[in-house]
Amino acid sequence: MEENDQEFLRALHEEKIRTQNERTQLVTMKLAFITVLFGLSSVDVGIDLSEIFWLLYFVPLVAISYDLYIMSADSRIKRVGIFLGRNPVSLTGKAEREWERFCTSYRDGMAPSANLFFSTIVTLGAAAFILSQGLSPEGFEGKLMRLWFAVWLVVSLTVLVILWIRHQMLIKTIGDYKPLILRKP
Repeated sequence: MEENDQEFLRALHEEKIRTQNERTQLVTMKLAFITVLFGLSSVDVGIDLSEIFWLLYFVPLVAISYDLYIMSADSRIKRVGIFLGRNPVSLTGKAEREWERFCTSYRDGMAPSANLFFSTIVTLGAAAFILSQGLSPEGFEGKLMRLWFAVWLVVSLTVLVILWIRHQMLIKTIGDYKPLILRKP
């Protein structure tokens, strides 16, 4: 193996660790953001929340944004791990290759599912608070606001589910990686 290859593989190991830390920070930031957002209702900041409840319509967008970054980091970690564990030129030890095989065989679906579950709960919580504020008066304007609310809620929940399904498919595809065996001429 060339020296450049060894350097590249060391960099891959470092990238995997760096990305694991990044994913952890993103999950923590998401939890903190949501906690602060919903905690504002219990603190007197001099603003009547009924006047700014419309900001809650952005909660699913923020949750989805965090989810995208978290899923991206997760798939990068999986790619590096699978490559290092399955590629014969990676010179990983037998224990590391076996560990990667084991992780692929017994994937933890709890974390991505928990992330989806949390985003869903946050979206439903925002919807419940918006509903508690009253959507609008009767008449055409009221019907329009109820329609907007229903579309917002259905689209938000649908996007969350689609992202989760897409992520599961991507992880499965990464897990199906078979390295090419390069032959020397």
